[in-house]
Amino acid sequence: MMQQLVALLALYSVVVAASIYFLGKPSLILGDLSWKTFLFLLIDWRFLLGGFLALGARFMFVVINNVAAKIPSLAASHLTVSTLATTGSLLVVVLVNHFFLGERLSLPQMIGGVITVVGISLVLR
Repeated sequence: MMQQLVALLALYSVVVAASIYFLGKPSLILGDLSWKTFLFLLIDWRFLLGGFLALGARFMFVVINNVAAKIPSLAASHLTVSTLATTGSLLVVVLVNHFFLGERLSLPQMIGGVITVVGISLVLR
């Protein structure tokens, strides 16, 4: 059951990162905001795909919460595990933004990411 939870957490992270990648493409959301821009977003396939992935991530969050509640050692803190899923996904988002969108990571951001990963692994033991 724990392996299933870890796999779901990894998949959730990838789906969240993909949704933000498509929703947050600078060419889509930067510049002058107008009604025309908003209408364009409603028909842009990247934006629609990102929204669909974000909705899928919300459903996965419910599944992660359900699986964590069924693991005896995590049953009393399944909401904490679900919250950690969100935290872990943010690390994947930072990496995707760095490698695919060209955002720069500072040393404090990298140290914070390592501390977060260590913390999550300690909680899931």
